[in-house]
Amino acid sequence: MVLFRSRYLVLEIVSLGHTLDDSLLTTAVLSSAIHDSLLTNFGEHGLASSLPSLQVKYVNGATGLCVVRCSREQYRTIWASITFITHLHNVPVLFNLLNLSGSIRACRKAALLNDTKKLKQLKLVCGTSMTTEQLELAESMLTRLPLLEL
Repeated sequence: MVLFRSRYLVLEIVSLGHTLDDSLLTTAVLSSAIHDSLLTNFGEHGLASSLPSLQVKYVNGATGLCVVRCSREQYRTIWASITFITHLHNVPVLFNLLNLSGSIRACRKAALLNDTKKLKQLKLVCGTSMTTEQLELAESMLTRLPLLEL
């Protein structure tokens, strides 16, 4: 039996000048953007070698946090292709790597820590301008994070 070695990238998505809404940041949109970037920057060979192990595990549109799983051999290629993504649906974005780990447990811990900090900061900045619906959605995403498993 062969053990599949994974790397987990905890990424922060920063929008430049625009606000990211939850319909813009989904696993499908992010996965499609990564696939397009892999094809553009590394060709068909780069896409084909990275595609079997690539999986977007978690996306939180309110805090702009995502977790991507990939193989240990291809994480540098995927990291580079994510760095080259500049737009998601014509919204300029920037990706910042927060943590790189080899286990889902360490990844979950780093993502939970960052998400709680971002949610507290979001509550302070937005105050009463944030609707209860948006606040509930952000907190529901936060409760979904500890359930992140293989």
